[in-house]
Formats: sequence, C-alpha cells, structure tokens
Amino acid sequence: RLAVRPLLVPRIEGAVSQLALYLINLPTATDEQLTWARAALRNTASMADQVSRFVLGEADFIEHGSGISDAALASATETAINNHFIAPAPEAE
Repeated sequence: RLAVRPLLVPRIEGAVSQLALYLINLPTATDEQLTWARAALRNTASMADQVSRFVLGEADFIEHGSGISDAALASATETAINNHFIAPAPEAE
C-alpha cells in the first residue's frame, strides 16, 4: 500500500480541495468544518498527505488499491476527513 501512496496523494489533493470548497460554500457548515476547510485550502498538499495516511486504511482502497475510482476515492477521503480531522458536532439535547 505504501508504494502507491505517491500516486494517490495528488488524487487525494483534488478530493481535499473539492470538499474544502464545498464546505466553504455550504450555508449550514459548522465552525469545525469551516476551520478545517480554510486550513485545507491554505495548504492543500500538506493536508492531502496527512489524509492519505487514513485513506490507505479505507475498505474501498484496500479492495481496489490505486485503481480506486475517483468517486470512491472522494468518498474515502471525505470519510477520513470527517472521522479524523473534523470534530463531530455536539448532540442537541
């Protein structure tokens, strides 16, 4: 899996940018989402490198390796970001 990481990071960079821009323009984005999105847009390459470490463990990547589709990669990237980089919003009481 580590051998394909250099090939995967540029693709993840695109998915990170896409999600960050989506969140920036989302009227209902949380403060945590906006904080992450702004940081991701300031240094997309670094964020993609960090996120790639988690994407390598996602089921779709394990199943398909570097042949993972763009849609599946975007989904795995979003899952990794939500689970490891954006704090979940507190539950309403």
